[in-house]
Amino acid sequence: MANPTDPARRLSARVLLVDEDDRVLLFFNQDSVVPGADSYYTVGGRVEAGESLAEAAARELFEETSLRATPETLDAVVCRREGPMRMSDGTLMHAEEHYFFLRTDNFEPDLSGLEEGERREIVHGAWLSLADLEATDAIVFPIGLAGLLERLFTEGSPAVPIELPWAGLTSS
Repeated sequence: MANPTDPARRLSARVLLVDEDDRVLLFFNQDSVVPGADSYYTVGGRVEAGESLAEAAARELFEETSLRATPETLDAVVCRREGPMRMSDGTLMHAEEHYFFLRTDNFEPDLSGLEEGERREIVHGAWLSLADLEATDAIVFPIGLAGLLERLFTEGSPAVPIELPWAGLTSS
C-alpha cells in the first residue's frame, strides 16, 4: 500500500522541437515556474489515462503550437529525467519526463490552444540556437539542454534514452 505522505506521480511526454537551423522551440516564463527567475522549457505535458508517451507528446505538440505530428513520427524517447516538483498550487509531485526529438521547418507557434494554466505561465515561444541557450541568464529546462542537443545533432538518437539530471528546484 502506498504511503499517503508520498508525493503523487506525474508522467509527462515532452518534445525537443528543432528547426532547419538547429534551433529548439522553447516557452519563456517569468517568475511562476521558478519563483523569482526567468525560465525556458520544452513543449509537452501530462500523459492522460490510456495514452502512450508518443500519443501524449503529439497531442501536447498540437495543443501548444498547432503543429500536427503523428505518434509514429516521434520515433523513440531520446532522454528522460525524474525528480520532485512542486506545482503552482503547492502540491508536491514526483515528475517523470520523457523527451522525443522532432525536426520541423520553422514556423510561428499558435498558442491559442493553451489551457488556462499554460496561458498564465507562457509569455511567448522562442526558437533558440545552441549559442542562445549557452548565453541566456534564464534557467533552461531540462538542465543541460544545449549539450544534449549538440549530442543529438552529431550522434543522432541514442539506442537507450539518455538520463538527464533533475533540476532540484522545488520550494520547501
